[in-house]
Amino acid sequence: MHSERVQAFCAARHLMLGKPLAKGYSSQVYLVHDKAGKAFALKAERDKSTRRFMVEQEAACLSLANRAGIGPKLIGFDKEERCLLLEFVEGQTFDKFLEGKPDKALLQKVIASLQEQAQKLDKIGVDHGQLAGRGRNILVRPDHTVCILDFEKASYVRKCHNGSTVEAFLFRNTESMVARKIEELLG
Repeated sequence: MHSERVQAFCAARHLMLGKPLAKGYSSQVYLVHDKAGKAFALKAERDKSTRRFMVEQEAACLSLANRAGIGPKLIGFDKEERCLLLEFVEGQTFDKFLEGKPDKALLQKVIASLQEQAQKLDKIGVDHGQLAGRGRNILVRPDHTVCILDFEKASYVRKCHNGSTVEAFLFRNTESMVARKIEELLG
């Protein structure tokens, strides 16, 4: 069941609430549509979340990232309803992309796109904070460009480590399924 905040946010903007897309510890993401049928992603802080400034923090960091051409476009946010309205990005998570066993040239293209975006984030002073793990905050679009998602824990105060984090995530962490799969695919 959707919270009253999510329903109020959608009603005020004439959005139709669709299916849940993702659920995390602090937030949930829903597919929503406007009257014309255009899809958006609605990220709502969960009622049980203790992160009371999550929406403002994510909106600030995502706005900076958007200026550098990174992330889903921030359409708007409401700090009272604790919701963000974002561009809906088609694609598959990086881990799912790897499961599809892309050829070497395609994998190199996607990796280069990810590394370029990580370096841009470092340059503009936004540390994403969650670019490791299984690659679920990295979306590979149908055109094989990368979209970095989930700026919830990002910071423009913390020292930036996006480039080195991505490098370790892709190649150096031998305990990681991602690094092992990339080594296997690149040979």
